[in-house]
Amino acid sequence: MTTTDSAVGFSRRRVLAGLGAVGIASTGAGLGTTAYFSDRETFSGNTLTAGQLELSVTWQQLYDGAPQSGRPEDYGTAGRPFVNAYPDHDGDGLQSFERDDGVDEYVDRAAYSDPLEAAMAGTNLEFSCAEIATFDGPSFAPNDDALIELDDVKPGDSGEVTFGIKLCDNPGYIWLHGALVDEGDGSHPESNGPELADAIRARAWYDTNGNNVFDPGEPAIAAGSLREVLDLLNAGIMLAYDPDVDLGVPDTTAGDGEMLEDGDEEVVPRNPTCEDLGLFRAIKIESEDLPNVVGDSETYTTPVGDVTITVTELSGGDVREFDFTLDGFEVSAVIVKGGPDGNVYRKESSDDVLTADSGVGLGAPLRNSTQRYGVSHVSFCYDVLPPEEPPASEAVCFEPSNTRFIAFEWHLPTTVGNEVQGDSVAFDLSFYTEQCRHNPDPIDPFEA
Repeated sequence: MTTTDSAVGFSRRRVLAGLGAVGIASTGAGLGTTAYFSDRETFSGNTLTAGQLELSVTWQQLYDGAPQSGRPEDYGTAGRPFVNAYPDHDGDGLQSFERDDGVDEYVDRAAYSDPLEAAMAGTNLEFSCAEIATFDGPSFAPNDDALIELDDVKPGDSGEVTFGIKLCDNPGYIWLHGALVDEGDGSHPESNGPELADAIRARAWYDTNGNNVFDPGEPAIAAGSLREVLDLLNAGIMLAYDPDVDLGVPDTTAGDGEMLEDGDEEVVPRNPTCEDLGLFRAIKIESEDLPNVVGDSETYTTPVGDVTITVTELSGGDVREFDFTLDGFEVSAVIVKGGPDGNVYRKESSDDVLTADSGVGLGAPLRNSTQRYGVSHVSFCYDVLPPEEPPASEAVCFEPSNTRFIAFEWHLPTTVGNEVQGDSVAFDLSFYTEQCRHNPDPIDPFEA
């Protein structure tokens, strides 16, 4: 697979068409083929026959793939990257709801010439339980097989969906569940079996502001390859009502990291990102924001800790090498971009974290045998260690009438090659809820 291959081979209905089964919220629908309510009552086909606990699910889905001019069918009429949403009063792929005083939308699309900028500026809507009861069904047909189907995805493609979950009537516990439904092999000479689920990077998190973007510091639920994330979610993750912003972020105060040494860098083609490595980005520092005198230092505050950079080599006005120190968090990799490619600094084991001191001068790849390219930007990447359940100090009982946003994102790194050409993967996400009343010690419904 190369970046010049034909456009992505799936339509917008195939990407997340299964969201049509996410939930007809007027009946308290759930996500997936079966949802669970009240005292372990079940329903299917979006028909709730009994029970006292209603869970509604709304969403906005985005997809950053082929240009709209080449594959307009991949997107809603609101334009790339908008795919579909619920509710969506005019069916254009942009979340919207018509109220007495006018139409409220995820974003005022007309205020932006670039739909990608519009998507970055948007926020999921919140609804009262009375409004939810008036929703119509989704404006597109659901998929029968799996919630998300990805087929012949191209390097650099990514997709994201943020769900708004709300209980009506009674407080309840809510679990997030995921399962790999199917995967296919491209059957080409470089194939080693189905590999797409291993190549795709994925993460689920608490999207605290409902903007469909992972903001550094937002609590993570799971991160890694798509297969790893689904394996974790398959065991069921009890969600926290008000998660701690530090949930799962490792701390450096123990000083148990490792220093970088010569040889710990790898030249990665083009523009590698933290997401390509299955990591979270604490900060990206552009060249113009770096110190411009040898020996000078600058400290940068991130949502998870501080980074201090000291310039050790400067040439032609460009930073060539630098050292760093960390305060309050650990990183798993540092990416230094310069010239056509980037240097990725990390220890050989993916489980190793870097100590608070870099230990060796970092820089962009070499342009010749003696000189590096000037640094164009630096990214510090950290991993998360999300617990399977929120700690005891976290409130797990969701209060009715309050919306919480849960996001899921997938991304195929640009560094992936022909080994995934023609591969496919399909998977489900689901929510499970039980009443808190008379149920102080809920049992994980997904335990084997």
